Amino acid sequence: MENTTLNQQGESVDEISSITLRYISSVRFVIPTKSILELERKIYTWLKIGTTGACIWGRARIGKSYSVQYIAKSIQQKFGENFPVIIWNITDHPATERNFYASLLMAMGLACPKRDTALFLKERVLNELIIRASDTPYREVVIFIDEAWKLGELDFSWLMDLYNNLKCKDIHIVSFLFGTRELKNLKNELKIRGKDQIVGRFMVCEEQFFGICTKQELSFCLTAFDKLHVRTLNFSETDKMVREFYFPHADGRTFYDLTDEYWEAFQKTRAAHNILANDIPMKYFIDSFIICLDMYGALSFDPVCFPGIGELMESIKLSGYGESDDEYERRKRK
Repeated sequence: MENTTLNQQGESVDEISSITLRYISSVRFVIPTKSILELERKIYTWLKIGTTGACIWGRARIGKSYSVQYIAKSIQQKFGENFPVIIWNITDHPATERNFYASLLMAMGLACPKRDTALFLKERVLNELIIRASDTPYREVVIFIDEAWKLGELDFSWLMDLYNNLKCKDIHIVSFLFGTRELKNLKNELKIRGKDQIVGRFMVCEEQFFGICTKQELSFCLTAFDKLHVRTLNFSETDKMVREFYFPHADGRTFYDLTDEYWEAFQKTRAAHNILANDIPMKYFIDSFIICLDMYGALSFDPVCFPGIGELMESIKLSGYGESDDEYERRKRK
């Protein structure tokens, strides 16, 4: 494929390819996998029965953060654009009251001047949540807390304080905690220490999240790529499909047709590296697919009409999947 313009904006095929690959790797593009759809149904049920909190955990890179984006958007589509859904990414932090409220304010997209005291920030958080919840008939706020295992006991006490203050205003706050196995370990530790007020409030419901577990799930993901269009520099769709753009000589073959070979390539890599975890993390599937497009598509130095198991094996290798084993699973089976 020559490096000529593809559209009226004068964007070259190289630019279109770069932005398309960037789009596939971003949170703008989320494949609703079986795990995501099952979790979405669970979360809707928890919301209907008035659950105050739940923890969702799974090993790294399986797609938890992407599920947060997908389900948050789904909730607002179902309950209305004004329905308050906050995505709060927890980072390593000193456990101070000011840091807690400042971090939550930033998650809500609000500025946090350094001179403001913890009490002032708390009032700002409460007022903002009351205003947002009062804009809808549900009088409810949903907070998705990613990397929630980094929350300490003090953080939970401040979160509980928010819950109690909002309850007095007839506003219900629901906290969905997401994290790796450390979150599960945190729940167990809190239970052992008798911290029932935390577990019963924020962790009473629990769900384990998985990556791609079956060949059928993999085929579903590949079908999603068959429906995908290439993107322009402002991320808008063109009328050209990804498959046609990267493999114009595929002779009618689709990405779905790669299901058996793709699954076999992952299983061979898994066996070669003695990977004990059964599910394939979405991170390595998406990365391997991007690598395959980039290395073997029409713009590459070594283009093919359509990828086979050799190209898929190399793409999976370069994705880093061989280093993806769950150390907990390995220790458990010793």
